[in-house]
Amino acid sequence: MARTKWFHTAVLGAAIAASASQTTRAQTVAVDAELLRQLQQVIEQQQEQLKQQSNQLQSQSGTIDALKGRVEQLEQVSSETKAIAAEAQSTSLEAIGTAQRAAPAASPENIVTSGNDKVKLAISGQVNRAMNIVDDGDDTDAFFVDNDTSNTRVRFVGTGTVADGTTLGTVVEVALSPNNSFDVSQDDESTDDLVDLRKADIMLRNDSYGQLLFGKGQAAADDTAEYDLSLVGGPIMYSGVSDIVGGIQFTDDGELTGVTVGDAFFNFDGNRQDRVRYDSPVVGPGVQLSVSAGSDSRYDAALTWGGDYGDWTGVDIGEVTTLGALSVRDPDEDNIDYRVAGSFSALHNPTGLSATFSAGNDFADEGDDPYNLYGKLGWDTTFFDVGPTGFGVDFTYGENVSGQGDKGHSVGLSAIQLFEEFGTELYVQVRGFSLERGSADNPDDILVGTTGARVKF
Repeated sequence: MARTKWFHTAVLGAAIAASASQTTRAQTVAVDAELLRQLQQVIEQQQEQLKQQSNQLQSQSGTIDALKGRVEQLEQVSSETKAIAAEAQSTSLEAIGTAQRAAPAASPENIVTSGNDKVKLAISGQVNRAMNIVDDGDDTDAFFVDNDTSNTRVRFVGTGTVADGTTLGTVVEVALSPNNSFDVSQDDESTDDLVDLRKADIMLRNDSYGQLLFGKGQAAADDTAEYDLSLVGGPIMYSGVSDIVGGIQFTDDGELTGVTVGDAFFNFDGNRQDRVRYDSPVVGPGVQLSVSAGSDSRYDAALTWGGDYGDWTGVDIGEVTTLGALSVRDPDEDNIDYRVAGSFSALHNPTGLSATFSAGNDFADEGDDPYNLYGKLGWDTTFFDVGPTGFGVDFTYGENVSGQGDKGHSVGLSAIQLFEEFGTELYVQVRGFSLERGSADNPDDILVGTTGARVKF
């Protein structure tokens, strides 16, 4: 009986244990199935995200390919644009160089469109205004003038290429000079405005054969008494010492004598006229021959050193730049057989020191021949960043210029400051004039103080 009870108890325990084991396995299976379902859901989500990212990458890859193509197109356009710009710059520089060779004094900064697309037009000019304080020995007055040393003007230069190495050009230059300093005097302080057609020229040039000029402009002898390498020589101090006060009269005991500074001082330089002119090619380091024939049977011939078609480039000999000219002309004036003039200037580039000489002479039919001698020492240096500074001192002596037996003396001292960025020159000068009359009492000396400015455009 006791064994039977134990046996039943054992069987019942085994059955309960088996039931518990089955319940645990069922729960485990249920948990594993739920976990697998969640994992499968996560995997499906990740696959969907990967698919979307793959589509985005494909879209971005297409965009990148399109951008690469656009960049290649832009690079090609940029290369073509650079080539066109380089060609345009080369053409512009060539046009400027041609204009400068045709009319060197213009030195044009800008080229503008002309009425003919085959012709380049350059416009340039200057304004040169000054104030003179004049003591004529009787009174002291102030005169506000346009400086005739280098008067106010405007020029138009047209150039075109006819063939390789051959240039056809024109130049029109007009002086617009209100109250010109050569005309103003003690009894006429406000003169009529000077409007002077300085040039109306046609030019044909080939450096292998020379240059032909036809129209109104410089005769061959013009400027040959004025070659000058000093800074002050441009707007205020050169061999034409009378230009700044040419109309001022000498006085005697408070009375005007009628003899002006312009009558008593003359450098015997050539002039501008209606003419035909030929300039030879430059030979060797800088030799050039020029001849001209003008109206009223006026003939000129000149030999220049470093003139280079009027550009005054000079010839370097070691550290020294040299420039010179010699001319002979028939001015077709009474009592004058012919006129000779010349000048020479040398600049020592390391020191800026220069020396300039000029001389002129008329060979007259009667009486003593009139002549003029001029000398100047200059110094150009740089004190300021805005541009160079120049100084000059000169002396002039002439005989028989205003009359037989007359002797004229002039001494000057000047300074100039350039402002290169603005094309501006500021200058001052003090100059004295004295005249000894051969047939009358000597007039009072004249003392002139000048300040002014020249602005180029």
